[in-house]
Amino acid sequence: MQLQLDTYSPIIVPVNWQSELIEDDEQRLSLLRQHFSGIDPLTIKANIWPMGYGSLEHDNLPMLYQPSAIFEFAGLTDEPDVEHAQLYVYDSCLAVLHLRLSLCSDISNIDDLEISNRVEALSFQYLSPVLAQIYDIKTTAPMIQPSAYKFFVNTREELINGKPMWVARMLTKAPNLHEEHYLKWLKNVDVDSDYLLLGSGNSLLVEQKHFSDVNRTMVISQFHAALMNRIEDLLKDNLKQFNNSYYNSDTLDKLAQSINNQQYRNDHIEFIDIQMSAAASGVQGTRRELLKQFGQAWQFGEQRDRITQLTHLTQARLDRLSQDKIRHQNRRIQTLLTFLGALGLISLVVDLIDLEGNTEHEHSTGLLDLIQFSSAEHIINIMFLMVILVTLYFYRNHE
Repeated sequence: MQLQLDTYSPIIVPVNWQSELIEDDEQRLSLLRQHFSGIDPLTIKANIWPMGYGSLEHDNLPMLYQPSAIFEFAGLTDEPDVEHAQLYVYDSCLAVLHLRLSLCSDISNIDDLEISNRVEALSFQYLSPVLAQIYDIKTTAPMIQPSAYKFFVNTREELINGKPMWVARMLTKAPNLHEEHYLKWLKNVDVDSDYLLLGSGNSLLVEQKHFSDVNRTMVISQFHAALMNRIEDLLKDNLKQFNNSYYNSDTLDKLAQSINNQQYRNDHIEFIDIQMSAAASGVQGTRRELLKQFGQAWQFGEQRDRITQLTHLTQARLDRLSQDKIRHQNRRIQTLLTFLGALGLISLVVDLIDLEGNTEHEHSTGLLDLIQFSSAEHIINIMFLMVILVTLYFYRNHE
């Protein structure tokens, strides 16, 4: 039995933009072609999804949620089991690889792991060499060089290996088969509709005529899920680092750059949150219902709440670390002032010694008589020791 299986895989790529500076999609497409059209195995095409409010076929998506271009790779569709292959290139170092595979298998014998491994192998073979060339090309603003990334910080290997973050699979229901025939392969159906039975990893397209709407919504949802997943992991890693710093006072002086970077990330997360809301409002027609279906099945709302809580928690930890750093700085400054003030005691003693040598006080008893019991050198040594002890006491007990 011949089956056609569509797979969708988010991939980390070395393409990133200064999102707030993008004017329109033509600007992004033009820059991509300008810098990367010389890569032989690569063909760069415009994304043909209609944007705006012209009809119900249009979606008014913000730039962040619009693919900047579609990459096609020479030789990939020549593979015997690959019928279609396109890489939807987005912002924030993310792209979504859509492959349509031809399987000589019955539904009951589909091996999900084997499919995931096949997609990963194809991506490594055809995408990785191109991504390596893209990484090494010097680009111009508003594109960002990989070495200058501030939001997501990845190694060169992570940006060019083409490894899918995950592989989602979708079959199209045969007209002569009932939906129940696919339930064993689906394993679970989180949310169903008249267009799609949507599971956590496997999904079933009810009718081929809905493919265009489902495909567009699937690509957008895959990008969104991958973006939110990376942001959540980033915040968790940052929080772990800040927790380690909190218990290691030696690292407080090294936090300035980390604090600045994290503040930038928090601001960019707020920007992404606004774009996400705009995307949900801008989707029209059948795709609006499908996007709600994806959001419910993949718990976009719950993930958004987690990210918001992690952002607030990270910001609170940043504020405490900043206060700790300020307190340490104040402690050092005040300790220095205490030491300088205590040095005045030595000056006073020197003046007293000088006064004792030049003053006759045989008929009076007072402080000058104490100086006669010891040499001037001993007295100054004692006072210097007292200055050190007072300074250390102040440093250890001052908050």
